[in-house]
Amino acid sequence: MSGRSEFGVTIPFVEQLGIHLVELSRERAIVSLKRRPDLLNSWGAAHGGVIMTTLDLVMSMAVRGHYNDPGAGVLTVDMSIGFLNAGKDDVFAEGRVLHAGRSTAFCESEARDAEGLILAKAIGTFKLLADKKNGQSRP
Repeated sequence: MSGRSEFGVTIPFVEQLGIHLVELSRERAIVSLKRRPDLLNSWGAAHGGVIMTTLDLVMSMAVRGHYNDPGAGVLTVDMSIGFLNAGKDDVFAEGRVLHAGRSTAFCESEARDAEGLILAKAIGTFKLLADKKNGQSRP
């Protein structure tokens, strides 16, 4: 699989799911995912694992945007999710950094359908990884 330049890093699983970056700034990240039959559960709604992956990704992208390093490695340390409604349409997710230290960030995110119905909310702690080129932690 090819790299996904829109994310600044190669994430084959995200490419397979078809998640796309809509916005990336210091304040937030937004991604979208088109509804496809192979991403649904037995009830015809977006599979919970797909929603969880989307929220994990959008929070990691928010960390990259916050630290102004779109190509940085980001590790999920901890994540908690609550599912509120079934996703019967395309999915849009927004992630934000609530608090950031030198290399860790506490984030929140939510997934909504095209009508704005909230599907799930998540919080998580993420670690910005050392620069692979020189082994140094990022500021």
